[in-house]
Amino acid sequence: MSTLAEKRGRSEAILGELAELGLMLARDLATQARACEEPGQQVGLVDAFHKTSRAVRLTLALDAKLDRDAAREARDAACDAETRARRADDAVRGAPAPATPADTRKGRVRNLMRRLVWNESEGDEDELDSLMDDLDARLHEAALAADFETLPVEAVARRIAADMGLSGDIVLSLCEPPPPPRLSPTSSLATADTG
Repeated sequence: MSTLAEKRGRSEAILGELAELGLMLARDLATQARACEEPGQQVGLVDAFHKTSRAVRLTLALDAKLDRDAAREARDAACDAETRARRADDAVRGAPAPATPADTRKGRVRNLMRRLVWNESEGDEDELDSLMDDLDARLHEAALAADFETLPVEAVARRIAADMGLSGDIVLSLCEPPPPPRLSPTSSLATADTG
């Protein structure tokens, strides 16, 4: 177990150093590009800056993914023994665990946001994985809210997209039924006219 912790610590140290070096290089490239007067050379410097800054972003995303993975492993380790036994029993019997309404809602939001996440990752598999992990973590947090199951799927998706800094249109392909009306304590039901 300590070897795993040592390996994770070493990986985090390397990622931190790579991020710092990349950031320093990106700053130097930006300075050189602004000072450059030859258009051809300036284009090359700007391109190098873009690639370096993207590498820094990916390094930071990978570091965040490692943190999320460690947190997920800790949550899984803390999972109740009875729940694990029930899941194992269901797996042996071949019966899938029934989906809760919150799980169904999270799946709908995830499917609705998949295109935005794909566009943001620009086809980069590592960044796509990182963004999907981020989306799953945010969905898990959102599901803890009292109004998660009553808010429209599109509203939940828009909130999470805004939190993640994703841009683009969220389009529902099917109509979602409106949430049931809520009566406030001060409202009164209409009474029939008996008169």
